[in-house]
Amino acid sequence: MLLLILQAFVWFFVCFGIIQMVKLIINAYKRSVINENYLIVVKVINKEDSIEGILRSIVWDHLKQGSCPPPILVVDMGSTDDTVAILKRLASEYNFIHITDKDGYQDYFQGEK
Repeated sequence: MLLLILQAFVWFFVCFGIIQMVKLIINAYKRSVINENYLIVVKVINKEDSIEGILRSIVWDHLKQGSCPPPILVVDMGSTDDTVAILKRLASEYNFIHITDKDGYQDYFQGEK
């Protein structure tokens, strides 16, 4: 009789563990799906000192929340410093960061229709 009760407890915890593991997998999948319902647009001009921190902060905020960062469109408004070089380096690191200039800004949205 004691053996039967012990087996029932073991099977209960095995089933409970399997259910919890499936829930964790489903939640991890939901968090890993890229949210394409919105786009972050950042307009910059001569921000070589701060643009990397701003963009990395956006990325880390989403990662801390357990979600993938949304697409980020950075519009350079005519920088004369190293802002564009920094943006190109970040865009090569993160495939969801896109760079354009003020002339290409309108073209970016016309191509998505």
